[in-house]
Amino acid sequence: MLMTASSSFLIETHQCPVPGGAIYINELGRGPLVLVLGGISGDRQAITNAADGWWQGLAHAVDPNEFTIITVDYAGGNGESEVAAVPQTIAEQASYISTALLELGWVDFHAVVGGSYGGLVALELAQDKQLNFDRVAVIGAAHRPTAQAVMLRALQREFVRLGDAAGQPERGTQLARALAMLSYRSAEGMDQYYPDPQDAVNYIESRGLRTVQRSLPRARQLFEVFGPALDSYRIEPYHIEQPTLLIGFDSDQLVPPSLLETFHGQLPDGRGCHIFPSTYGHDGFIKNTADYAPVLKQFLESSWR
Repeated sequence: MLMTASSSFLIETHQCPVPGGAIYINELGRGPLVLVLGGISGDRQAITNAADGWWQGLAHAVDPNEFTIITVDYAGGNGESEVAAVPQTIAEQASYISTALLELGWVDFHAVVGGSYGGLVALELAQDKQLNFDRVAVIGAAHRPTAQAVMLRALQREFVRLGDAAGQPERGTQLARALAMLSYRSAEGMDQYYPDPQDAVNYIESRGLRTVQRSLPRARQLFEVFGPALDSYRIEPYHIEQPTLLIGFDSDQLVPPSLLETFHGQLPDGRGCHIFPSTYGHDGFIKNTADYAPVLKQFLESSWR
């Protein structure tokens, strides 16, 4: 736990008006602003004062004793943000976030750190340039999707549609989430952590059920809206002019190392493409923070301007 009683910070929550609704944002720490954007089902409770955030390990690199950490509930996501028009693209999601941050008067950021879906939002914000980022760190995301990722998400949407057709929308969405969980993990890791294969089945089923029980409408949006946004996203690497760090994992079947290496090679100012071993597949961005935190910390603390 990085934050002791003498160095803990209260989280300040901001409700920011945007067209058709409001975006909820957390502010934690002191120092230069760092925007932290999590995965497709993440919310603004990524790093908390109680050290129980869903991405708490990231605080070893983005330390609230050194930086002011800004986290966001995505429009249409699992948090409290509410908008009339759920963003259909990564660009629309980024627009909601930039509008909210500008409402707070935050324009100049030391960095943006994005993982998975948040990595794409980070790239879009960096390209858009309504906000100023000195540097960009992307974990488990690239400039385009792979065919395998698109196929897997297409099957997830089909599960949702079949559940509707069968009069079992909850079950269809649960299975879609279970398939998503399977795609996030590696075959080696599942075999290692679940010697009894039935336990592995029970695990992905339970994760799907938890997502549905939280909110069926929000869960459906992850597959029917956020999924297609991931599938359609493309960015020309030369549009990312900021110093950019890429981090990936050798077992990630959604964003494989070869794609990240290609992306890095086309960036105007790539500052390293680090591929870490992981038994967690794509979820390495959450599970393997202890491995990549030193690299990310050094990148955030480097001075070259």
